[in-house]
Amino acid sequence: MFASPCIAPPFARVFFYLCTKDGTLGYMISRYSAHGLTWIDLEKPTEAETRLITEEFNIPSLVGQEILDSTLRSKVDLYPNFLYLILHFPLLNTINTNGTEQEVDFIIGKQFLITVRYELVEPVSIFAKLFESNSLTDHSATPVHGGFIFMQMIKAFYKHSLQELEEMATILKQIENNIFSTQEKSVVRDISYVSRKLLDFKQSIRFHGEVLHSYETSSKRLFGETYSYYAEVIMSEYRKVSTMLESNRDMLAELQRTNNSILSSKSNEIMKKFTIMTFVMLPLTLITGIFGMNTLADVIFIRSRGDFFFVIILMFVLGIVMYLFFKVRRLL
Repeated sequence: MFASPCIAPPFARVFFYLCTKDGTLGYMISRYSAHGLTWIDLEKPTEAETRLITEEFNIPSLVGQEILDSTLRSKVDLYPNFLYLILHFPLLNTINTNGTEQEVDFIIGKQFLITVRYELVEPVSIFAKLFESNSLTDHSATPVHGGFIFMQMIKAFYKHSLQELEEMATILKQIENNIFSTQEKSVVRDISYVSRKLLDFKQSIRFHGEVLHSYETSSKRLFGETYSYYAEVIMSEYRKVSTMLESNRDMLAELQRTNNSILSSKSNEIMKKFTIMTFVMLPLTLITGIFGMNTLADVIFIRSRGDFFFVIILMFVLGIVMYLFFKVRRLL
């Protein structure tokens, strides 16, 4: 199906380009190496890519079939020579046509780490620059294996998530300012937007706690008891994200209750004014109604222009009395 590899362009990391018989580019695999450790990064893997990687690292074909397509189910599986982990990470501030979360599959061995993604994932690109600079693996006292590199990568993912949550916290602060600057109606739309974003975030990481807890147990069987520290670091990073998420959701709930209270108070104030206006106009309407009835001439005492103005003045005085009454009772 494929001929010999074609020449890849120079770059800090190593790419493998396999070409078809007619010389066109078939697929690409990103390979990073440092201190005897190999990191393979696959984006939208094909069957040929998957077969090449599974054969090289002795990965069962069942896992190879799983990484061909994304899945909605997060999980961790322990194999004799590696751990297979699936996690979903949220997208808050990135325009993504595929949804509100990104899936990343991790195959973690003692001497290798394989990541599989199905679109551009920003934390992976950031981590690649750190890996290339050897800033992650240049500590002689640190055991360098796939589990250690996975820990560093997860920290990059959760750091990115924390940055997104901090941006949401900034938006919440702006919403708070708008609530107390007579912009309550526009705030309703902003609250709905942030609420949807935070709900999507929570849905994305809802299984992280259980999966990482299982990973903590399984990883010690693969890497030894000394790995428990790094597994706890991963759980600690997750708890930071979870705590900040709940903090943002609590703040949003308080802002929503405050905004609803202000809107309700203003609505009640408007209704009170309309009620008072109606009550003031009621006796005036009653007077005009009485004197507007079709009756006999000797029943109605208005027989001259002076009588007419007397009724008008009476209505005016009665209106002032009603206004002063509500003013003294502090209803206005």
